[in-house]
Amino acid sequence: MTNDQQILDGIEPKVLDRFVSRREAMKKGAAGSAALAAMLATGSVPLALGALANAAHAQAPTSVLGVLQFAYLLENLEAEFYKAALGTGSSVGVNAAFAPVRATLTAIEVQTFQQIAKHEIAHVALLRGLIAGAGATPAAYTPASFDFTGGNGAGNGPFAAATTDKAFLLAAAQAFEDTGVRAYKGQAGNLIADGVALETALRIHSVEARHAARIRRMRAAAGVQGVNFSGTITGEQSGIAGLAAAGAAVIANVYDGEDNVTHAPSTRSVDAGAAATAFGGVGGATEAFDEPLSYDQVVAIVAPFVVGNAP
Repeated sequence: MTNDQQILDGIEPKVLDRFVSRREAMKKGAAGSAALAAMLATGSVPLALGALANAAHAQAPTSVLGVLQFAYLLENLEAEFYKAALGTGSSVGVNAAFAPVRATLTAIEVQTFQQIAKHEIAHVALLRGLIAGAGATPAAYTPASFDFTGGNGAGNGPFAAATTDKAFLLAAAQAFEDTGVRAYKGQAGNLIADGVALETALRIHSVEARHAARIRRMRAAAGVQGVNFSGTITGEQSGIAGLAAAGAAVIANVYDGEDNVTHAPSTRSVDAGAAATAFGGVGGATEAFDEPLSYDQVVAIVAPFVVGNAP
């Protein structure tokens, strides 16, 4: 059994059940599209997500290299975050800052963070190789490149409590993972010309989604859910509200647009909410899809966590 499969198997059964039912709803609602129905029926979720995405998400960067460098920054941010939480990063000071919250983690939570960290480190290596293969020099990110408090280098941002409070730590982890899922979907179209890069991005996208689901289960098990917490994203509800009130603007940006139910180009759009009437209605339809984030939206989310200039 692969490590990815172990994380997938650890997802709450009711969450998987809801995912399957939502997929069935979308199959029925999209019966007019033979190609889409075929992708859903065969379980080709990444392709189906792309087919149902709005066509109006044109954004920078448009080059394959630009997308890879953009993704590389995101993966380094996540990798350094988990290493800091575990105390395994290269900065003694950053590791020490997370010592208070690290002392509150259970053995299972530590093991899960270790596994997720391994994935993020592997993603960094994959993207570094692709960037180098494209003839560019990958940026050299270190713990000093990031401010996990969301203070843009000041070290006193709205997520400072993530170093002392497990609820904040897991909320930040969920936000990072959900951002990654939506960011990869938003940039997938810009990788069509490069099959290797596209396949790599889709593989990373699927792992990030498993991470996001696992973090939600951890939050539930630890009893640190926020307002409207759920195993899925319903509308724009993050399930973090009330836990990170000071960082509400960042959280709102992470989930902005998740309430969309109209998919595909406007000339052939599908109202997933109407199609899912018997399967949870509009709420169920919003749970079925991770909406793409544009480059500018991701920059707005990530910039407070990057020291110095925004990406």
